[in-house]
Amino acid sequence: MKYRLHLLILGILVIIIQSCQPLTSIQIETIVPASIDFPGNFNKVVFVNLESDINNDEKKDTLLYNIITQEMSYGFMDAIQYSAGVDSSRFLFVRGFPDRETLYIDDTISWKYLEKISGNSNADIFIILDSLNMSMISDVVTEYNYYPMEYYMYRELVVNIYWSVYDLIDRRKLDQFYYNDTLLWDSEGYIKEEVEKKMPSVERIIREASYFAAADYANRIFPGWKTEYRYYYQLGNKDFKKASEFVKSNNWESAAEIWKNYVDDLDKEIASRACFNMAFAREMQGKLELALAWAEKSKEIKNKTRTRYYISQLKTRQKEQKKLQKQIY
Repeated sequence: MKYRLHLLILGILVIIIQSCQPLTSIQIETIVPASIDFPGNFNKVVFVNLESDINNDEKKDTLLYNIITQEMSYGFMDAIQYSAGVDSSRFLFVRGFPDRETLYIDDTISWKYLEKISGNSNADIFIILDSLNMSMISDVVTEYNYYPMEYYMYRELVVNIYWSVYDLIDRRKLDQFYYNDTLLWDSEGYIKEEVEKKMPSVERIIREASYFAAADYANRIFPGWKTEYRYYYQLGNKDFKKASEFVKSNNWESAAEIWKNYVDDLDKEIASRACFNMAFAREMQGKLELALAWAEKSKEIKNKTRTRYYISQLKTRQKEQKKLQKQIY
C-alpha cells in the first residue's frame, strides 16, 4: 500500500513539475540542402548502373543486374518523392547494359556518351553506379545447451558501392562517394525447418539492400526534409499563456503582437523571454534575419545557454538557405 502511495505521489509531482516548465516545444519540418552542389535548374535525372558483373566472374549477370537496377531505381524514385523541390517525373533510369569502356576513356568521363544516353530526354544530371560489391555470410547455429534445442539462423550482407554524379550542362563532376553498409536478417526457433522458412530469400535480401542503398544515397544528393524541435516560453504572465493558445493554431502574428508588448519590460526575465519568443515567431514565418535579431536581443538582456544555442541554429539555417536558393527553383 505504501509503495502504491509513493508511486501516486511521484506521478503527481511529475505532472506538477511538467506543468510548471516555462519552456514548451513544438516539432517542425525544415528543408535542408543537399550535401553536394546540386543544381536546381536541371531538366531530368538519369540513373546508370555500370556494374553488370556482380559475381566477379567476368560475365554479365543479367538476372542479378536487372533486379539490382530495378530496385535501385525504385529507391531513387521514392526518395525523390519525399525530397524537397524535386519532381519525381523528372527521374529516368537506363535499361540495358551501358558500356563502361565507352563511358570512361582513360579514367575520363565521355560527355559525348552521356549525350547519347540522354538522347531526346534532355537529361542533364547523371547518377552513375561505378562499382558494386555484395558479399553474404549465412549460417545456422544450434544451441545444444537448451532443451528443447534452439536454432538461430542469420544472413549478413555487406554492400560496397562507388557512386558518382555528373552535370552534363556544366561538364563537371558533382560528387564521388563511397557507400558501405552491413545488413542483417535473423530468425530463431525450436524447429530448424520453421526457422529457415522465416528467413527472407536471397533474392529478397538483394532487392532490399539495393533499394535502400539508392534511397540512402539520394538523401545525400537531393535537398530533403529534417525534423527539428523549437522551444518557446509559455509562462511569464497571463498574456504569455494567451499567446501560447495562438501558437497552437499557428497564428504567429497574433502571438507576436502579445509578446512584443513585453520586449522592453522592466523585468529582465520577462523581456528576455518575450524577445526569445519573438525570434521563434519570426522563424516560423520564414523571416530568419528578424528571428536572429530578436534572439540576439534576448541574449543581450540575459545571456542564457538556450538562447546561444538557438542563435547557432538560426545561423545554420541562414547558411542552408543560401545553398537552397541554388538547389530549389
